[in-house]
Amino acid sequence: MFGPSLLKTLMPLSSGAYVSALRWRQAEYQALLRLSESVKDRIVPLITIPPIEFDFEKEKLSKSVHEHVQHFPERFFQKWDARPAWVALDETIESGCMEDGKHVGDYVFDGLRNFGAISIPALRLSAHPSMTAAVARAVAFDGHGIAVITQLEDLTRSDTRARVLGLVHEADFNIDLGRPNYEPYISFAIPLVRTLRNFGNLDSFRNLVLIGTAIPESMKLIARGSDEIPRHDWLFYRVLLSKLPPGLRRPAYGDHTIVHPGFTATMDMRMVRPAGKVLYTMSKAWGTRKGGAFVADRLQMHNHCSIIVTDPKFEFRGKGFSYGDEYIAGCAVRENGTGNQTRWKEVGINHHITTVVDDLAKLNAETSTA
Repeated sequence: MFGPSLLKTLMPLSSGAYVSALRWRQAEYQALLRLSESVKDRIVPLITIPPIEFDFEKEKLSKSVHEHVQHFPERFFQKWDARPAWVALDETIESGCMEDGKHVGDYVFDGLRNFGAISIPALRLSAHPSMTAAVARAVAFDGHGIAVITQLEDLTRSDTRARVLGLVHEADFNIDLGRPNYEPYISFAIPLVRTLRNFGNLDSFRNLVLIGTAIPESMKLIARGSDEIPRHDWLFYRVLLSKLPPGLRRPAYGDHTIVHPGFTATMDMRMVRPAGKVLYTMSKAWGTRKGGAFVADRLQMHNHCSIIVTDPKFEFRGKGFSYGDEYIAGCAVRENGTGNQTRWKEVGINHHITTVVDDLAKLNAETSTA
C-alpha cells in the first residue's frame, strides 16, 4: 500500500537512541517539554493519543472525539517543536470523526503538517480500515513513511510478515511486548531471538524497536515507605543483546516510562484516594516512596523527597541531572511545593527518560569496547 518511493531517509535511529512510548496526557507532554536539549536529541517518542476518559458523574464519556483531539496538533508542536516522533491513535478513537465530518486521523496529521511538526504515523496491524486509509493519505502527502506496531504474539504468526509488507516497504517495525513475564531472562531471550531470526530480513526495515515495561498496572501492592520494583524490561534487554547471534539486527530499546500502557481512568476517582508517592528510576529498579492518601497529607511529599535525596539506596543523581531531580531536591528542602498527582508523574517520567538515555550511553560504551 505504501511504496518505497514515498520514504525519505528521515529518522533512522542512531546507535543508543531511546524510544519512549507515551500516552499524550499532561504529565507526559510536560515531562517531554522539560527534558534537556541533549536528552531530546537522543530520544524519539512514540506518542499515542489516549482514549477518552469516562465521566462517572454524568455517566458518559467526558468529551467528544472532536473535543478530545482538537488541540493535539498545536499542543504537540508547542511541546515537541519540529523534532520527529511517531504518532498513533488509541483504537477506541481511531475510527472517529471531527464535527465537520473529517476523519480524526486526517485531522491529526493534516494539523501536525500545518504546524511544521515532523510526525510519522504509527499503525497497528489491527487498525480500523478508515485509520489505515487516513495514514495512507498522510504518507502520500508527507513521504515520511510509517511505523507498524506489532504485539509479541504477532511475531509467531505465519502471515505477519506478509501483512506487514502488504502495508509498508522499508519502514519502521516496532514490537510492543507489553508487560510479559521476563524471568528468567535467558529463557525469554532465547526463543525471542529465534523468533526474530525466523521472521525474515530485519534489515529491510528502516528501524527495528523493541518496547516493553515492567511497571505494574496498579501500585496497590507496593509497600508503604520505601520499596523497589525491578526494571525487568531493561535488565532483560541487556541479556537479549548478549544472545543476539552475529549478523542479526540489534533492536533499539523502548519502554513505557513509569506508566503501565493499559492505564486509563476506569475507576470513579471520587471514590479513590490515591497515595502520595514518588517513583525514582535507578540502575536496576524503580525506587518507590509511598505514604497515605495524598489529598489528606500533601506535606508527606517533603519527607518522601528528603529520603530519596539522602538514602544511598535510591542512587539520587543530583539536582542537576534532570528537571525531575531538581524538583525532588527542591521539595526535599521545602523550596518547591508538594504539587499534585500530575506533577509527580511528570517528575518521575522526566527523570526516567533522562536515566534511560544515560543507561543506553553506558551500554553502548561497554559493548563497543567488549
